[in-house]
Amino acid sequence: MSYNPPSMKSLIAFEATARQGSMTAAADEGCTSQPTISQRIRALEENLGLPLFDRRGGRLVLTVQGESFYREISPSLKTIREACERLIQHGDRPAPSVVIAAGSGFMHLWLLPRLPMLKRAFPELTFKLMPIDRADAPELQAADIAIRFGPYMPQDEGRLLASEAVFPVCSPDYAGEHGVKGELTASDLARVSLLHQDIKDPRWLDWTQWCRHAGLSLTPREDIFAYQNYALLLNAALTHQGVALGWSILVEDYLASGQLVALSPRVTREDYGYWLSVKHHRSAVIEPISDWLLDVVQP
Repeated sequence: MSYNPPSMKSLIAFEATARQGSMTAAADEGCTSQPTISQRIRALEENLGLPLFDRRGGRLVLTVQGESFYREISPSLKTIREACERLIQHGDRPAPSVVIAAGSGFMHLWLLPRLPMLKRAFPELTFKLMPIDRADAPELQAADIAIRFGPYMPQDEGRLLASEAVFPVCSPDYAGEHGVKGELTASDLARVSLLHQDIKDPRWLDWTQWCRHAGLSLTPREDIFAYQNYALLLNAALTHQGVALGWSILVEDYLASGQLVALSPRVTREDYGYWLSVKHHRSAVIEPISDWLLDVVQP
């Protein structure tokens, strides 16, 4: 004659009741009702053919057989429960995705090189990077983390990631060939090739504006070629084609590696820089990432 083992639900109800000391506590733990727990234990006792609890006197006490049965099944049920929890936590569910939006220059020159380090710091997350250059772009507002360049804007509640500092940069070969080092003068600017970007965004300095802040005069030129984005312009500087304006956070890696050299003067504008803002404040997922970014920029 075959034996039909008891249901898992009845075993869980019995184990929780024996461990917690009451059916009410077992019901709370299992997000069910006390009558349901009672029914499942009754079904288990009928299946086994003996009582597991002594219910006389209004108290719920394990019988000798119930105590022995509890000691035998409790470790196995605990192992099953923990295995299920681990699978749920580390299983094949899609990892939470975090959207980070920033200007294309910052994205390609600073964030992308540090993406492997970011992934190692938060292996349980996936990251979607969005290069957004328009300050009023809706995608910037919708991102979990937005990194915006420009002046301080109180309504953004942003934290300063890096202050603006702008200075000329060029390759060491170009500097040596053209005899430029240290502080550039107006005569230096007149004889070197100045690399320009096709930019109509008032947040960014061009050579005319930079010279005005630096107290230098700039002779107008007719033969100006404007690069479409900052990454292309910086690549021209790296390949010895001229002198570019460098924003400190965007060129720091090239300066550290010796691929570019920094010239002067250095121009700063009050309250200008890269600002980090988040869509959801005090988020348990986003806040540690924001802190990580700040720590990496400001070690």
